Order: sequence, then structure tokens, then C-alpha cells
Amino acid sequence: MLFFRDYDVFVKVLILGNGLSRLSFDAQIRSFDGEIWGCNRVYLDYAEVLTYLWGHIDVMPEAIEYRDANGLSYKIMEIEEPLQCQNRFRKDTGTTLVAEALTRGLEVSVCGFDMGGPDVYSWNHEKKNKKDWIDRWREIFRIFGSNKIEWWGFDHGPFLRSGEPSGKYARKYLSGSPHIDSDDYREVLKSWKNDYSRVMALVPHAILKNIGQHEWNLS
Repeated sequence: MLFFRDYDVFVKVLILGNGLSRLSFDAQIRSFDGEIWGCNRVYLDYAEVLTYLWGHIDVMPEAIEYRDANGLSYKIMEIEEPLQCQNRFRKDTGTTLVAEALTRGLEVSVCGFDMGGPDVYSWNHEKKNKKDWIDRWREIFRIFGSNKIEWWGFDHGPFLRSGEPSGKYARKYLSGSPHIDSDDYREVLKSWKNDYSRVMALVPHAILKNIGQHEWNLS
């Protein structure tokens, strides 16, 4: 239950997830003195400060197009620089980047790693059971230890090191309750109000065609 407010300790890499808790740390992210790695559509908010990006195969072409159109410099991990971590860690984006940093011998700070619940860019993310993320983090702790990881926001370390069920968080957010026991997180959750206006656009007119070639106009 720990929220960091002052960042006096220099770490070599800051990894940005897309959980709502990240919204509390905008100023600290932009002033971070070191490499910043990000997951998926985080480039929409932090393209100017990103060093590396990695994520879903449908998102990375968008990120490359955005980078090149705006004269930015972040690199796409695995596409433009190979991953070094073992294949068993290459599952979801966040734990892959953490395992990659630790494999390279770096110390890590993570921000926006909420272990499930609402996502800044993904509608209805809180309705998806992400208990596998807990299992993957526990595997990272088992292989690399937890002493080189600092949490910006809620410290999930005690839970990950515990023997509590992997689905503990999921039971809460799937039922519509906050899974992070923090006033800061509850406040962000309350103010968010499912605002995905930056990444979702209404289509004013479209033509749908089924396999029988029948068409419907939608407006």
C-alpha cells in the first residue's frame, strides 16, 4: 500500500503500463532521467520521451507510422531490436518488457502496472480476467528476484510474494470493485468515467457486406 511521491533514486529504465494508476504520474514520467520503455498505445501520450515500445502486432505498425510522421525516435522492440529475454517470458507486453530489462541487467521502475482492471486505451478491459499476469510476475520474481523492481503507485510486491490465489485481484475488478486498496487509485477510477475518446472514434457512415454480398448502409 505504498505510493511514491518523490523520486530521488535513479533507476536505469522506467517501464510504462497502461493501467489507470499511471494517470497520477504524468509530471514524474515526463521528467524521468533515464530510458523509458512503453507498452502498446502508450505512444499516444508519451511518444516524445519513449526510448522503446513493444506490443500487439496490430498496434506496432500504427506506432511506426506515427513516429515517422512526427520525426520521433523511439524504437520498436523485437522489430527493430531483438529481444534478449527467454521465450517463456514473451507473453503479455508488460511482463515481457520487465523480463527484458532484467535480462539486460537493468534496474526497473514500473508505472501503470495495475495487474488488471481498467486500461487507459482498452475499452472493457476490466471485464477480462488477467490472473495469468499474476502468475507471470511471480515467475519473474522467482527467476530474477524482486529487489531490482520499484513500483510507482501501489506496491504489488507483497501480494506477488505471497501464497494468495492468483485470482484475488480478478475477483474484485470483475465484480466492479476496485482491486487496489488505495485512496489514490479509487480517486483515479472515479474520475476516469470510461473516457476512451482519444482512441475510439464514431464512424458516421459505413457499408457492411456479408458473405452473400448483401449490403447494408449504416449511419
